[in-house]
Amino acid sequence: MIKVQNIQIDGPAGRLEGLLKFREAGRPAALAVICHPHPLYQGTMHNKVVFATAEAFFNLGCHVLRFNFRGVGLSAGSHDDGRGEVDDALAAVGFLRQLLPNLPCHIAGFSFGAGIALQAAHRDLQIASVTAVAPSLRHIDSAFLTMLTTPKLFLQGTADDVCPPEQLRERYPPVAEPKAVVWFEGAGHFFHLQLDQLKTSIAGQRQFLGL
Repeated sequence: MIKVQNIQIDGPAGRLEGLLKFREAGRPAALAVICHPHPLYQGTMHNKVVFATAEAFFNLGCHVLRFNFRGVGLSAGSHDDGRGEVDDALAAVGFLRQLLPNLPCHIAGFSFGAGIALQAAHRDLQIASVTAVAPSLRHIDSAFLTMLTTPKLFLQGTADDVCPPEQLRERYPPVAEPKAVVWFEGAGHFFHLQLDQLKTSIAGQRQFLGL
């Protein structure tokens, strides 16, 4: 049976609100944490791209945790311009690992959340892979990506006017292997009418992600 459970995570700025989707029977193949877009622009764990990304990982056999960053929804604290949000993401990873030890944990994010996920993977090298959907790279120092050897999957629309594809094209070449990028021709930032394709593309990279 499939269940979705409201959970609370002990975060560095107080309790974080989350939703854990899992199958009651059997042991999952892996764990996955999904990070949402910018809190100051209505970003929450209920965002449709976040939900689609979470569904892709769930369909790959993962227990999947979506959560709200500090100051969003029922999560305590206030927005910290990306610094504390990396700590929040790592707290979510830690929560899943404590719940189900000895399983690989993957992290993914959309927009602002993709940048957070990449930084979290840089700080926790035990994270199995990072999936960055329409990553917001403008406001982070991405030099660390040239040294990050965690598998990195980028998914980007060519008509994205929020996180322009030129940002990724410019910064992708020096990114350390292993890496992969999937381009969505004509897709805007929110992948309108292409969410099923987004899920299919993530599923198609399961071997790259180690799932």
